[in-house]
Amino acid sequence: MAKKKIPKRTIRYDRIAMLAIPALLILIAAIFVIARLADGKKAPERTPEPTPETAVSTPTPEPTPEPTPDPERDPRFFETDSYLIVANKKHKLPEGYEPSDLAYPEVNMRYNNWTLRMEAAVALEEMFAAAAEEGVNLVMGSGYRGEEFQRVLYDGYVAEGGQSYADSISSRPGYSDHQTGLATDLCGQDAAYDLTQDFEMTQEGKWLAENAYKYGFIMRYPKGKEAITGYAYEPWHFRYITKAEAQKIHDAGENMTFEEFYGISGGDYAN
Repeated sequence: MAKKKIPKRTIRYDRIAMLAIPALLILIAAIFVIARLADGKKAPERTPEPTPETAVSTPTPEPTPEPTPDPERDPRFFETDSYLIVANKKHKLPEGYEPSDLAYPEVNMRYNNWTLRMEAAVALEEMFAAAAEEGVNLVMGSGYRGEEFQRVLYDGYVAEGGQSYADSISSRPGYSDHQTGLATDLCGQDAAYDLTQDFEMTQEGKWLAENAYKYGFIMRYPKGKEAITGYAYEPWHFRYITKAEAQKIHDAGENMTFEEFYGISGGDYAN
């Protein structure tokens, strides 16, 4: 029996299929391998740098200002051993006050043998010596006056012209700057000018107005400040407050008063 012939086209297709399928599988495998290799060679992703945080500035706290002391409560003006103790028509000294360190300055005196507190007495001697070197001869006309002394003096003025008159030229007992032991009335060689406003025109008065602060003394009742100090102009009345404090008042301006500089109440009596 004769064999059946297979068409040539059919044989060709089968052989093609047998060859193509393995080749296709190889191609797919190669693509897969290449893709894996490509993934392995990818550059590593960069880790994003952290965004810097904006620094929050903490405000510097402002220092709390020191409270301004009330001059009316400041012990410098009321303690009896202070060189700034105040005695005026608004501030009375302790009853019967008398300094414990009174001394006699070794200077020319008039009317009495006057005393001052020790430090003020030494400063007065220094000032008198400096004035003498310049040909100016000062005289001490008053110093410490106790409360009883002041009472006799004041009552005499009241008898002479009444209380208003006495208050205009003198201090009531306990209110006198002289009772502090730090005040002095200064004179020149001509007694005619003693305790008068014309003293400002004398050689001694001019020297004191210009130089007293260098030795710790201030003119206690300057011209034109009657409403502040409570007293008329007295170019002869000087008060010791130490050199450092006198320098401050001098630097603060002409005719600066104790009351203005330290903020202490002054003027007339309360009643």
